[in-house]
Amino acid sequence: MDGTALRADRADVRRTGDEHTLILSASGVHVMLIRLRYDGWVDEVIDGAGTVATWAVNAWTLIDHDLSLELGRPAAATLGVPCDLRVRLDVDDDAIGRVRAALLEILQSACFVVDTPEGRVTDWS
Repeated sequence: MDGTALRADRADVRRTGDEHTLILSASGVHVMLIRLRYDGWVDEVIDGAGTVATWAVNAWTLIDHDLSLELGRPAAATLGVPCDLRVRLDVDDDAIGRVRAALLEILQSACFVVDTPEGRVTDWS
């Protein structure tokens, strides 16, 4: 994959007793799923083909409608993507709010920079 960003035109969030999942899709096809499985508190990134990388995201940013995921080398290799994976979110502001809330819970152990209505928030712990 080259440095071109992926694109998603839909963002859905699903939560069950077992997991919390952010589903990013384009033209009705899943581009990527970012999931937290509560059993073991394992976060996963799943590509459109269903390939799963666990403990994948080291850091992430959501600035405006641009999502950037810093993947560990093993996860990037498993998924066949660059370590700096970018996704352009062509969704409305309400969907961006749902994406932000889901990522803050799902990727809570990763460092982040995120725009909120109150301003930019960072956590590098």
